[in-house]
Amino acid sequence: MRKIVLALLIALAGCAPRAEIAYAPDPTAPARPIFVGSTRGQDLQSGQDFGFARSPTLTLARFDVAVPPERRIGELQVSEAGRKPDPKRDFLVAGSKIYPTPATFRTDLHRALAQNGNEAIVFVHGYNTNFAEGLYRFAQLGADFDLPGVLVHYSWPSRGQVMGYAYDHDSALFARDGFETLLRDLRLAGARHIVIVAHSMGAALSMETLRQVAISRDTETMARISGVVLISPDIDVDVFRAEAKRIGRLPQPFIIFTSQKDKALLLSSRLSGERARLGNMTSVDRLADLKVTVVETGAFNTREGHFNIGNSPALIQLLRSSSRLAKILEGAQSANSTFLAGVVMTVQDAKQVILTPVEAIGG
Repeated sequence: MRKIVLALLIALAGCAPRAEIAYAPDPTAPARPIFVGSTRGQDLQSGQDFGFARSPTLTLARFDVAVPPERRIGELQVSEAGRKPDPKRDFLVAGSKIYPTPATFRTDLHRALAQNGNEAIVFVHGYNTNFAEGLYRFAQLGADFDLPGVLVHYSWPSRGQVMGYAYDHDSALFARDGFETLLRDLRLAGARHIVIVAHSMGAALSMETLRQVAISRDTETMARISGVVLISPDIDVDVFRAEAKRIGRLPQPFIIFTSQKDKALLLSSRLSGERARLGNMTSVDRLADLKVTVVETGAFNTREGHFNIGNSPALIQLLRSSSRLAKILEGAQSANSTFLAGVVMTVQDAKQVILTPVEAIGG
C-alpha cells in the first residue's frame, strides 16, 4: 500500500513549476473579466494576497484575464517564476480590482449580469491548486467552451501541494460559508440563472454548500441555481447520496464527468480506504434513485485523467458540439455517426453515458 501511494504521489507531483499571476496592461488579446470570491488569506512569506492561509472574511475581487492568441484548444500555458511572460502564449492579467465592500462588488456584478442575460457560471477549483492556477483554468474553460454569461470564480484556500491533501480537505469544509455567501451575493446582484462547475475536491465543497443552503431554507438562492456540473468529483459515493437526499430536488441538469482511469482519484481512494470515489465509479447503480447524468470520459484520458474536460482537445471539441452531445445524452444515437460512439445506460432516473472517440479530432 505504501509503495502504491508513493508511486501515485510521484506521478501526480511531476516537476512543473507552479503558476503565478503575471500582469500585462496591454496584452495582445482582449481580456475577459472574471469576478472572484475567495477565502484565501495573505501569503505571509511573499506578502501577496490569495495565499493558502484560511481567511474568515470573503474577499471580493475582479481579474481581467487575457487568453493568449497563439495556443491550441486544451492548452494552458502560464507564467512561471523566473521566466518573462510571453503575451502570445501565456495567460496574463490585464488588470484587477479588490472591492472594499460587498455592495461595491454587487454593483459591478449587477452591471455585468445585465449585459449578459443575468446568467452566471461559477467555477470552484479542486485540490492542489493555487490562486493563479484556478483563475487561469477558468479563463481557459471560458475560451475553449465559449462560455456565455458572467464568469465567477470561487477560490478556496488549497495549499497547492500534492502532500497537502489533508489540509485541502479541511479547507474545503472551512470554505463552505464563504461559498454560500458568494452565491447569495450573486442572487442579490441580479443573477437569475447560476450554473456551478466544480472540479475534484471543489465538487465536495459545492455539494456541502448546496446542502447547507437547503438546510437554511434559502429557497430564493437555490431557485437561481439552474445547473450543476461536477468534474472528477472527489467525493465518497455514500456521502454524495446523503448530500443529494438532504438537498432534495437537485438542480437540473446535474451532470457528473467521470473517468475510471483517474490516477488522482485512485490515490484518493487509497488514502480513504474506499474502492472508488464518485469521479471514478464504474456503475450508476448506487445512484439509481437520483436524477443525475454520469458521463464517462476515460477513453479521452489525458495526463493523469483528472481533468479530461479541460485537457483533452478531442473531448472539448465533442462537448462544444452541443447538438450532437444532446442526442447522446438523450439516447438518440445515430448508427452512422463518425463523430463518436456513445453507450447510454439508464437505471431509473440516473443515466450513464460512456463516450468513446472513433477518430482523432484535431485541435
